[in-house]
Amino acid sequence: MNIDIVSEKENKPLGRKEIAFKIDHAGASTPSRADIRAKLVAQFDADASAVLVSTLNTHYGIGVTEGSIHIYSDPEQMKRIELDHMVKRHESKKKEGEK
Repeated sequence: MNIDIVSEKENKPLGRKEIAFKIDHAGASTPSRADIRAKLVAQFDADASAVLVSTLNTHYGIGVTEGSIHIYSDPEQMKRIELDHMVKRHESKKKEGEK
């Protein structure tokens, strides 16, 4: 799995960094949100509890996924800004990865 950063933008009013990426996973299955988050947390040296995979869009048949991720200044800021179902999805994926 090769992750290329397409764009990186600092959104100071919301206290987050918005990153668009492209993943080449030809010949393999689509990577999970947890795998993507783990790689990007390591790449940006961020707090894993303040990182949320916002969108994923896999292109059928060519092994390419495009998406975006939000890296917040702290987890409480993420909970105030993001929709409740997205935060719950993030927390449930984090718990599955811990098992």
